[in-house]
Amino acid sequence: MKYDAKKISEMTETNLRLAKMRLAELPICCGREPSIAGLHGWVFEQTLQFCIREELAEHGLSPDVEEQVGIGGRAKADFRLAHVLIEVKTRGLFGMADVQKYGKYREQAEGRGYRYLFVTASETHEPYRRGIIEALGQSNVFILAQPGEWERLVTTIVQELKAKTGYCP
Repeated sequence: MKYDAKKISEMTETNLRLAKMRLAELPICCGREPSIAGLHGWVFEQTLQFCIREELAEHGLSPDVEEQVGIGGRAKADFRLAHVLIEVKTRGLFGMADVQKYGKYREQAEGRGYRYLFVTASETHEPYRRGIIEALGQSNVFILAQPGEWERLVTTIVQELKAKTGYCP
């Protein structure tokens, strides 16, 4: 593996600093570093997508990628790799309502022929951790702060892509 949770975290923080610096250079910012709600999440999502694509390339895979993919109604997944939808959260969930929401998203996604994966850097609140695993299934939830989760995520995506496309090494 080219990456792991620590490298991804470091890349996210480096790119977040760069994003803030570059945004501050815009004339409309008047030289002040912006404090944009959601910027950290977006940078983490982009970093994760970049690292996954790099890992997939090591396996000879380069699936189509789409961001903010509609899965029914107002529900969206952060990005799609072929038929795999990935929901990304930087620091886990905000409440049990999120558990129910993502459970419904999974049902909608699977109803449209997608595999729905939930990836977070960490989830420290045990009820939320248990809840999301129960709602989505252990095989669809990846908490990168836990050892081996990055490898399990990449392996899951590789296996899913190869199974659906009939790819044979």
